[in-house]
Amino acid sequence: MIRTLFSFLLCFGSISSITAQYSISYDSANPVTVAAGESIVLDYTYTASMEVGAQFQIFETDNAAIFEGSTANGTGVAEFPTLSIATNQAGQITLNIPPDFPSSASLASGIEYRIFGKLSSAGNPDGMGDVDWRIGGTEYPLIVITPPAYSITYDFTAPLTVAAGESVTLNYTYSASMDVGSQFQIFEADSPTIFNGSTNTGTSVNVTPNLTAGSDVVTSVTIDIPTDFPQSSTLSGTSYYIFGKLANASNPDGGALDATWSVNGNYPEIIVSGVLSTNEFDFDKKEMYFDYATASLVLSDSFRTEGLQIYNTNGKRVLNMPNVDNANQINLSQLPRGLYIVKTDITSLKFIR
Repeated sequence: MIRTLFSFLLCFGSISSITAQYSISYDSANPVTVAAGESIVLDYTYTASMEVGAQFQIFETDNAAIFEGSTANGTGVAEFPTLSIATNQAGQITLNIPPDFPSSASLASGIEYRIFGKLSSAGNPDGMGDVDWRIGGTEYPLIVITPPAYSITYDFTAPLTVAAGESVTLNYTYSASMDVGSQFQIFEADSPTIFNGSTNTGTSVNVTPNLTAGSDVVTSVTIDIPTDFPQSSTLSGTSYYIFGKLANASNPDGGALDATWSVNGNYPEIIVSGVLSTNEFDFDKKEMYFDYATASLVLSDSFRTEGLQIYNTNGKRVLNMPNVDNANQINLSQLPRGLYIVKTDITSLKFIR
């Protein structure tokens, strides 16, 4: 009887000692920083004697141990992969941060973001046998969320001059970690900082293209000036300035999250006149003219010149043809929409593409 009981206890003890073994450690930098709208890849190492479920989630908390504090709110940024049996297996998890995710700087005093990571038995995801990746057994890794990473700079010389009824093409460079909305608008203001003056009135000239994510993208926007637009000379105590900004497409009026192309707070000036600041051009249309139907510059058979150059309204040369003796038609469809000036050694011509 005693021998039977001993055998039973020995057998039971052996069964109870066969429990699942799993562990996980955090291998990335601490703290780690990521911009809203971007993704971050976190490294970890795990061991599991059975298939296990994992949970990776960002928590808003007032305590490095997350749940030991008075506030612990799990965000919607979470991943729940299932991990296979392995020993000291290196793994990675990608967390996608939404573009409108509040930045760490916007959190209340004492609140920060921590990254929760744990392994659980797949059959018991919230069991007491969970293991987590707390550093030193107490602290979950810190993650800092910064505002969306985008910027914009204008690449033209101010002030610009354009005649009412014509168009002006503005060159600029931007970087965006995600697709963004943009806004380009002419403001009547008494200060180049526009909004810091006592007068700022946005006009109806407003262009809002959507831009694709990219780094140091060089592009342009064309603004059409209405024929009845008041000339700068008619303004009283104010001037026209060009407002340009990038904004989160899902939050176009994000305020502090916007990126503008102001230089030290100053926006570029634009002068609207009845006549371009360039000289009036006297030419014979029979010799050279722009054909709007074919978007081509047409030259007559008798037209002779040593060379031909085309400039945009910023004074930037966009085309140089040192020899046009055998050319009767020059295709300009590749040029962006806008106002241009053709110059030769004998004449000049302005046209709108």
